[in-house]
Amino acid sequence: MLITALFVAVGYFIGAAYANPFIGIFFAFAVSLVMALTSYFAGDSIVLGLMGAEEADRAEYPQLYNVVEEMKIASGLPMPKVYVIHSAASNAFATGRNPKNASIAVTTGILELLKRDELQAVIGHEMSHIRNYDTLYAVIMGIMVGAIAIACDSFWRMLRWGRLGGRSRGRGAGQAQAVILLIAIILAILAPIAAKIIQFAMSRRREYLADNGSAELTRNPEALASALEKIAGDPDPLDVANRGVQHLFIINPLHTYSGDTQWLVGLFSTHPPVMERVRILKGLAHTYIKDKS
Repeated sequence: MLITALFVAVGYFIGAAYANPFIGIFFAFAVSLVMALTSYFAGDSIVLGLMGAEEADRAEYPQLYNVVEEMKIASGLPMPKVYVIHSAASNAFATGRNPKNASIAVTTGILELLKRDELQAVIGHEMSHIRNYDTLYAVIMGIMVGAIAIACDSFWRMLRWGRLGGRSRGRGAGQAQAVILLIAIILAILAPIAAKIIQFAMSRRREYLADNGSAELTRNPEALASALEKIAGDPDPLDVANRGVQHLFIINPLHTYSGDTQWLVGLFSTHPPVMERVRILKGLAHTYIKDKS
């Protein structure tokens, strides 16, 4: 995996610049282990708390529960916990380390905006994320990217304090140490950017897979296409969202990438272009029409 190779390279060369590559690797893994344990056992609770999500009352949201139960049966997964976020914005996300400990959260705005079949398609998308373990994968990717950023930040602090580099025992050793230091500096600059690009690329791929999964569960890809167009066109902002959780939502709550902007914007986008997702889903509709006939 590219992100793992980048993670090890950063740890190795930063440690080597400190005269012991194993120190860097050990530090990187120690940081990631602490982050992993925290995220694995409490990540979903932290995210739901940050979003101000409240567990939905079945009596107050009967249609939402019915739709989730339908998609639970269609997917063969355990029933996830259902949450609502009191916001006029339209969005939804799934979280949890595995299908037995999963949660789906939707905004009250999306419940008002979408028709029943469109809401069903959105829930199908989120159930597909749970079925594909995307919620756990997103946590792991976030940990790796965060650990790389922490390692690089620590390197810059050590460099600023003049604590890098061991004692050279000759001209050749000094030149080798200089080369290692140069590589470490280059990695410290580029690694966080590269890690983000890899993370976003994988996030976009998994959004496509979840779209396809929704079409499979509902047999109605046009409903998700319609829902995506409505959500993308909703002007109400989701004020509680931030960059740390933007990749979890069905559409990025901070900005919508339509596909009409420059390729560099798409490179740093957590989601595929909405227009492209809609185009693919409408193409899938012909397949399911043929199956029905």
